[in-house]
Amino acid sequence: MATVQLSAIRSRIATAIGTISGTKISPLPYQAFGRTTNTIAHKGYAVGIGGSNAADDRQRTTEGAMLSTDVFVVAAYRIRPKDQLIDVDNALDFENDIIKKVLDRTNTTLYQNLHLKLISSQRQLTDSGEYMLSTLSFEGLHFIPLQ
Repeated sequence: MATVQLSAIRSRIATAIGTISGTKISPLPYQAFGRTTNTIAHKGYAVGIGGSNAADDRQRTTEGAMLSTDVFVVAAYRIRPKDQLIDVDNALDFENDIIKKVLDRTNTTLYQNLHLKLISSQRQLTDSGEYMLSTLSFEGLHFIPLQ
């Protein structure tokens, strides 16, 4: 397996999710997603790269270092006051669409020198009750370049 930089992993995942109809990538980083303005929050998303751990002892300059990297996606779906249960279901479907895009192994651009697997998904309603936030956790297995 050839190497891939962490920034490329984030970018590839963001691009794959961006092909879902109506999505908007947040202009803010993953860690600041909660500050996204309401005008762009509905079907907005952000991709973050968490920690990485050495996956094995292969850390040669010519091959790169094999890593297991935490990848996170957060997405928002607006919950309308009069259609709350319908929109909760729509938010769950939106979350599922994101999972399908990230785990689409036929996407050769996304999966070039990278393997992804779903670890978990969590959801919460914002304090105002206006948005359902879905946080998806993935594990990426890849080599990073050492030269």
